[in-house]
Amino acid sequence: MSPRQTGKRQPLRRSALFWTTGLLAGLLLTGPAHAISVSLSDNVVVLDNRQRSGEIELLSMTPSPVEFEVEAMTVPEGIQDGSDYLRWSPARTLVPANRASPLRMVFRPPADLPPGEYVVRLAVKSRQVDFQPSFQQGPDDEVPPQDGLAIGVAIQPVLPVTVYIRHQVDSPALTIGTFEPAADDEGSHGQFMVRKAPEAVSFVGTVALVGQRSGETLTSGRLRMGQTATERRIRVPRREGEEALGEPVCLHIWPSFPARGALEQRVCSE
Repeated sequence: MSPRQTGKRQPLRRSALFWTTGLLAGLLLTGPAHAISVSLSDNVVVLDNRQRSGEIELLSMTPSPVEFEVEAMTVPEGIQDGSDYLRWSPARTLVPANRASPLRMVFRPPADLPPGEYVVRLAVKSRQVDFQPSFQQGPDDEVPPQDGLAIGVAIQPVLPVTVYIRHQVDSPALTIGTFEPAADDEGSHGQFMVRKAPEAVSFVGTVALVGQRSGETLTSGRLRMGQTATERRIRVPRREGEEALGEPVCLHIWPSFPARGALEQRVCSE
């Protein structure tokens, strides 16, 4: 794929994603002279030897065209950089007002690439194409000196995307602790502690809290644990005015997001 290829632009689809990690994939910046609103359909991609390609959408909610530019950033020390094995397209594209355009990624490993997990951090920059700078006067409308200099700056939002590349390695197994009740917490009935081995690769999967008898899903979303993370708390939400759980709650975990296939693990509060 050519880095300048723009791809087919698609109408904007509005949706809400609720993730356990609380990640934000959007940014709205406003000022007296302009407003830019951009977002990503997702900011995490997992590729492996079975699924070597992925795609997210670059979203513009701005009433004028927005140019997106995508480039690689450095990864933290101790993490294997996979930018040499990932191709993405387009590297730069112009998205019309209130539209979306795909950003495609392909994992291309060399024949001698050692097994392991490689990480690519992408910076998605955006700028309003027809931005007109605003030249404002000083406090109390004070007129600047005749030889003074006034400038207007267009802010360029930068949204991060993390691509996990698993080469000949599988998603790590997690250990789920017993339910820990929290009688005095107004927002939670308690929590499950989820852990993975310190040397394990990242985990990107799906979690759901489900009533044991009713089958009602209380909440669900993505569970993301990077290479340096070893544990996460999964809290059971307490509704307003709810005194106690009406039934035991079970934590369900799938090793993929969105969830595919059978459950990997299930642990209940009782």
